[in-house]
Amino acid sequence: MTSPRQIDDRPADTRQRLLLTALQLYAREGLHAVSLRRIGVEAGCKNSAAVHYHFHNKLGVVQALVELIAAELTRINRQLQSKPTVALSLRQTCRNTLLPLMRLPVEQDWGADAVRFISRLVSDNDPDIALMVNRVFAPFWLRLDQALAKQLPELPAPVRQLRLMFMSTNIFHGAAEVAWLDHSPLGDLSHFDEDTLLDHLVDYLIGGLQATSNPNTEKVL
Repeated sequence: MTSPRQIDDRPADTRQRLLLTALQLYAREGLHAVSLRRIGVEAGCKNSAAVHYHFHNKLGVVQALVELIAAELTRINRQLQSKPTVALSLRQTCRNTLLPLMRLPVEQDWGADAVRFISRLVSDNDPDIALMVNRVFAPFWLRLDQALAKQLPELPAPVRQLRLMFMSTNIFHGAAEVAWLDHSPLGDLSHFDEDTLLDHLVDYLIGGLQATSNPNTEKVL
């Protein structure tokens, strides 16, 4: 794995080194456990104000990271979807949606940290961070929701959207903690290969979306 410190010390490279260092620290310790000063120190910057110069504040760092990850997920998705578009089943739609996330650790040295970072973001209750993340990722979720609406016409929109958010949150956490499977409470479950894990994630997502509503929940529709 390429260390952030191995990047040349030009302005653009300093910014990238700071970003990758922040990504690594945030992924492993959380957004609120890492100071901007520490990011600069860990990145090897002699100027203690380097992070402020490039990103202004923590929200600027997080926004730059979200944009970096979103751009890479878009690139992977375009690469995977290079074939002519055809009508997709519900299963294929869900699988295609999750595949870039599962491929991210393979495509980039920083991919595993990126998945953990996203997992932490979806659990963060900071309204400014949530607003910024939504600005970047809302178009993706809207496209997915529109695709699911066509394939699940019997499911009321508020229920479909609520289930999608529940499922996506759990999937982000699951994808981020795949390494945990080798010492789960039920034993070693790490023998599944990448494709099989993805298929089970898809099964989980579809099962949640298609589940029959409990009669007691219908009054809120």
